Amino acid sequence: MSTSAQVKSIDAVVAFRGSLRMFQDQAARALLSLDEQAQGALQWLEHDAPAYWRNQIRVCYDEVGRARAALETCKMKKVGDYRPACIEEQEALRQAQRRLREAEEKLEVVRRWRQRVVDELDEYRGRVSRFRETVEAGLPRSLALLDRTINALDAYLDRPEPVENSGTAPASPPNLDATAGGKPA
Repeated sequence: MSTSAQVKSIDAVVAFRGSLRMFQDQAARALLSLDEQAQGALQWLEHDAPAYWRNQIRVCYDEVGRARAALETCKMKKVGDYRPACIEEQEALRQAQRRLREAEEKLEVVRRWRQRVVDELDEYRGRVSRFRETVEAGLPRSLALLDRTINALDAYLDRPEPVENSGTAPASPPNLDATAGGKPA
C-alpha cells in the first residue's frame, strides 16, 4: 500500500478548504436560524398565545354578563300588559356565550399544541445533535487539519530538491502541473 498522497494541486486543496469553511458557516447559520424559530414558536405557545386567550376569555365573560343583564332588564320591562319578546337580547346572549366557548376551546388547543411542539422539538434536537456536533467540533478539526496539510505542502514545495550522495542532479526534472501554479507536484 502506497503512503504517498499524490497531491496534484495545492490550489484544489485550498479551494476545498474554502468550500468546507463556507459550508460550515452556512450550516451554523441554518442551525441558529432553526433554533431561533423553534424558540420563538415555543415562546408564543407557552406565553403569548395563552395570555391572549385568557384575556379574550375575560372579555367574553364580561360580554356574557352584559348580555345577561340586558336580557333580564328587557324581561322586566312591561308596557301595559305586554312583555317584550327580547329576541335581540337573547341572540346577543347566545352570541356572547358562543364567543366564550370558542375562546375557551382556543386556549385548550394552544395547550395541546404547546405539548406537541415540545415533543417535536425534543425529537428534532435529538436528530440534529450529531450534525450540530459535526458542524461545531468536527468541521473545525477538519479545517485545522487542512490548514496544517496546506502549510506542510507549501513548505515541502519551498524546499530544494534533495541531492543524491553522488552529488549529481536528479535524473528527471520535477513534474510541473499548470493547476498548481507551476509548482512541482
